[in-house]
Amino acid sequence: MHSVLRLLLIAALPAALAVSCVSPKVHAELQSSYDQVVAENEALKVRSDKAATALVECEAKRARIDEAFTSLLRDTTAQGSQYRKLLRSYKDLEANYDYALKNNNSLAAANLRENKAMLEQMEKIAQRLASKEDSLKREQDRLIAVEIALKSREARVNELESLLARKDSTAAYFRQRIADALLGFENRGLTVSMRNGQVYVSLDNRLMFASGSWDVQTDGATALAQLAKVLAENKDLKIAVEGHTDDDAYYGKTSVKDNWDLSVMRATSVVKILVNKGIEPQRVQAAGRGEFMPVAANDNPENKARNRRTEIIITPNLDELVNLVGN
Repeated sequence: MHSVLRLLLIAALPAALAVSCVSPKVHAELQSSYDQVVAENEALKVRSDKAATALVECEAKRARIDEAFTSLLRDTTAQGSQYRKLLRSYKDLEANYDYALKNNNSLAAANLRENKAMLEQMEKIAQRLASKEDSLKREQDRLIAVEIALKSREARVNELESLLARKDSTAAYFRQRIADALLGFENRGLTVSMRNGQVYVSLDNRLMFASGSWDVQTDGATALAQLAKVLAENKDLKIAVEGHTDDDAYYGKTSVKDNWDLSVMRATSVVKILVNKGIEPQRVQAAGRGEFMPVAANDNPENKARNRRTEIIITPNLDELVNLVGN
């Protein structure tokens, strides 16, 4: 109200100046007041414009708030209805729960008895399972031990087969070497064969000894010298010399009394020749078999001649094989 009065006063000021003369000082003051009023008026206009803009924004914001309020009111109403439904459902459930609780004692007792019986049954099953598990563990340990033993045995069998193959290969090699070295004596009562991994050199008495004698004849000594050259090639070969006779009785007038004595003497004579030709005595052994290991029935002169023989049995070194079997 005060500002309006000032505006009216300023508006009337030119008219007053027109009808009366004022001093320059008063005029200046009035002019200054006028200018101040004009400036305040401009400021008020700016504030008024801002206020109008703010009013428009407030009206828009209010419209949005009213719309949100209306929506919220609808949601609240709907949720209130849902709440009342849920409350009724809750009361129904509570009533059912109270009813079930009141009538649950007998059911709980029955369930308790059933659960107890089931628990006892489960404990028995658990005990049986634990016992079976222990049994399975023992069986598994046993099977593992058996598997280890089988693998070890398989390795030993493989090694044994390898040694046997080496022994057979060595025997076959020397059988051929001996056969080649004694080739000139094959049709004179000498044969070379291989049995059970051993080489057998069989010499008939017609090549080796005169009847009733244990002195080796010249051809027999020559054959033994050739054989000794081959046997000297391998120090691991073991040599057994066996003397054999037919079943005709021997009537000697010396220290040799029978066929057994004669077979021993003949075997010893062969051994001595082999040793003299460079075979180590430790590798050779002599044995007399007499008439007790014939190769044919002593029923005719031909078979008796076959039984009168000297056999030299050559065996590859079996120490590795014996040690393996012993272990």
